Amino acid sequence: MRSIDRDPRPGSRLIIANRYEIDVDHPLGRGGMAMVYVGHDLKTRRKVAVKTLRPEYQRDPESRQRFRREARMMALVSHPNLVTIYDLHDETSGSWMVMEYVEGQNLREVLEDEGPLHPEAVMVILSQVASALAHMHSRHLVHLDVKPQNLIRTPDGTIKLIDFGLAQIAGAPQEMIGGAAFGTVAYLAPEQASGGMVDAATDVYSLGCVMYELLTGQTPFVADGPDHKRQLIDAHLNSRPPAPSMVRPELGLPSWIDDVLGWALAKNRSDRFHDVETFVRVFEAGLDGETIRHPAQETLAFEPEVGRGAERTGIFRRRTGFTRHESNPAEMHGNDEAATIPEVRPLRESTARQIYRKGGRIARRSRRFRRVLWRLAAVLLAANLLPALILMANDGPAVLVERFLSFAPGTSTEVVTEVLNLRQAPGTTSAVIVVLNQGEEVKITGLSEQDEQGRWWPVEVNLGGETVMGWVWEGGLQPNAWTGRLSWMQDIVDGVNDTKNSIQDGTERVLDILPGVMIQPRSL
Repeated sequence: MRSIDRDPRPGSRLIIANRYEIDVDHPLGRGGMAMVYVGHDLKTRRKVAVKTLRPEYQRDPESRQRFRREARMMALVSHPNLVTIYDLHDETSGSWMVMEYVEGQNLREVLEDEGPLHPEAVMVILSQVASALAHMHSRHLVHLDVKPQNLIRTPDGTIKLIDFGLAQIAGAPQEMIGGAAFGTVAYLAPEQASGGMVDAATDVYSLGCVMYELLTGQTPFVADGPDHKRQLIDAHLNSRPPAPSMVRPELGLPSWIDDVLGWALAKNRSDRFHDVETFVRVFEAGLDGETIRHPAQETLAFEPEVGRGAERTGIFRRRTGFTRHESNPAEMHGNDEAATIPEVRPLRESTARQIYRKGGRIARRSRRFRRVLWRLAAVLLAANLLPALILMANDGPAVLVERFLSFAPGTSTEVVTEVLNLRQAPGTTSAVIVVLNQGEEVKITGLSEQDEQGRWWPVEVNLGGETVMGWVWEGGLQPNAWTGRLSWMQDIVDGVNDTKNSIQDGTERVLDILPGVMIQPRSL
């Protein structure tokens, strides 16, 4: 039987990889690019979820590659609140991802059955979703599709975050699929809608939209008609949502809810909670009865209620600006004891770097010190030259090239890590141009540069017929074997080899002659 085959019995049973049986006529869910079916593992007898691309995307190489990358990303994370991947089966006829089957309702269905939830119940959900996202963010991944349909509540109350179809490395614009950006517009962060850089704060915004909906029964922005998607995107970019307590006044939501969600939904990414843990901590502070006092210079984050906007207060309803490296300067007060949200301080130079810079200034000012440095350098050079000569004599000159030029300019090598960032310049602070996958070939275009994070090599990559140039981390590349592709270095090596061979031949001839000379009798 082929790896994908139909059951000969009447119906629509499909067997995948001789192991997983699914009913293709009854999908569990449909998305923009993929479909999910309930399946049965014929070996373990357990129920599984089987995800595959929709037929129109199965023929698209880019979509197939992204589907495989989604499986690899899911394999990189393991958390009780993230769905687990079991298997990936890929062949010309289709790609199939086998995952944990999660019993329960998604939060969209929970809202339809139960209506808006009490803040205490929302806190239970928020803490679990934030824990799952924090695990992803710690691995430099962002989900980019946090919405009620992707959050499953199991019968025991556990929340599972599913669907990694849009997940990617943080620190770059959202990747395009078929030339277009995907996402659910009701939960789309402004930077996603505008093509800006996405990071943990992007997931904070989407999570804020979900919490807003769980508390009020509706999303922060609502639009109808055939042009509703464009209207929603424009609202995320330019409009302020109504305060949650004013959307459903009959629910009696406390004012601190407006405060917390107002900050989570700030338009400017740097004005939001800098991570999901802070979101949870401040929400929990509101539940505990702590009040949040705002400083001066605030701006409204929500639309004020007509006639009452001037009287409303609250730091998150009235947002303050702060730098990327700082958290909110607001203080939380409870029982007359102030508790300040921890500040994220700017990165400081390492001690080694400071010593190096100070040493450089001393060297420039002191000729005597420079002479000492030159002598020390000469000693170190001599100390390294002797082992190099011994190494060359024993193993040949090529071994020196292999040791000192692990990546030779002009040669090609491949990516050996799951994902590798191609950056605009050396260092982790440089912008990411594109994310390379394991097995992709790159060409070394010059000499490396070293910084505190490691060594970086300039490379060029062919992506869809277009040559892209940038810098990559050395640890993500396969070191070159000695190939002799550097002609100038090869000439040196060949010359040294010829000299070495000539010396060896001459030595052997002398040694052959000497015994005969030594045993000749002395004439009288």
